[in-house]
Amino acid sequence: MNPIMLHFVNQKLNSITPQELISLASEYQFPLTYAEAEKVVSILRRQKIDITNTVQRQQIIAAIAREVSQEKANYIQYLIQSYLDRN
Repeated sequence: MNPIMLHFVNQKLNSITPQELISLASEYQFPLTYAEAEKVVSILRRQKIDITNTVQRQQIIAAIAREVSQEKANYIQYLIQSYLDRN
């Protein structure tokens, strides 16, 4: 993956707001409430995100499944994986 693009993706994940996450979810046509977005952002804020770290991604997805819902975790995992696959 392009290191510059990787930097921007990591930076965005580390600073995303609930409203930005809702907007992104809407763009990809998956339902996300403000309360769910707040929980996801709270999970992301627990550590500095490195999107290429597979173990960290799995931990984040597992936390989202536990604290938000398995359905939302699946959506987010799909979005991340589709992004990684195309770059």
